[in-house]
Amino acid sequence: MTTDSAFNRLRDANPLPAATAVDAEALFERITGTAPDRRMRRRSRPYRRAALVLVIVAVLVAALASTAPAISSWIGDVIGKKEVTSEYVDAQSKLSLPPGYTWPEQNFPADSVTSRGAGGSFAVFAAQTAWECYWVHAIRNRDVAGGQRARVALGDLMANHIVVAPSGASENWSPPQSARTPTAAFADDGGYELKQKMYAEAAAGHPKPLEQSCRANGPPR
Repeated sequence: MTTDSAFNRLRDANPLPAATAVDAEALFERITGTAPDRRMRRRSRPYRRAALVLVIVAVLVAALASTAPAISSWIGDVIGKKEVTSEYVDAQSKLSLPPGYTWPEQNFPADSVTSRGAGGSFAVFAAQTAWECYWVHAIRNRDVAGGQRARVALGDLMANHIVVAPSGASENWSPPQSARTPTAAFADDGGYELKQKMYAEAAAGHPKPLEQSCRANGPPR
């Protein structure tokens, strides 16, 4: 069977009539002159999606602005260098240093912030390390009265000016501050208990941990 005869048999078997000839130019003019489908018009405006995004962003910004006090409560009351310095100086009048010691200069970065009460906390830790070093020197000099004075001062700091942060609290957690009682916080990791043990060992005649703490943290005299 030749190719021509095969096509002839297919044409004879086709139940549909032959396609009507179409004027291509006229068909093109009719298509381009017809109003576009509305569904296609929506798809051809991508800027609407961008506008929707802008509206959503604006709503989120408004929501954040309206809940600013709540967000502030999550991260705490933050202060800068001026407030930290003021707290530090004020705390010095409510705490004591051993004879011969002076308050170390507080070089808090001008472009940083911290939790309210940090200035008082710095003062508490400065006083604590100063009294630890005073105790070390009293032990070396066999100054019993000086050693007892240091123990009393450190006991007061531990009982009235130092607290343990709640378990899982942020590193920036600060205890409620009182204008009359500067307060510092230890993390809930055993540090407070380690200080208690250190002081008990020094009182029992084993001052090595106390000496190490003074060497690492003690302020200049």
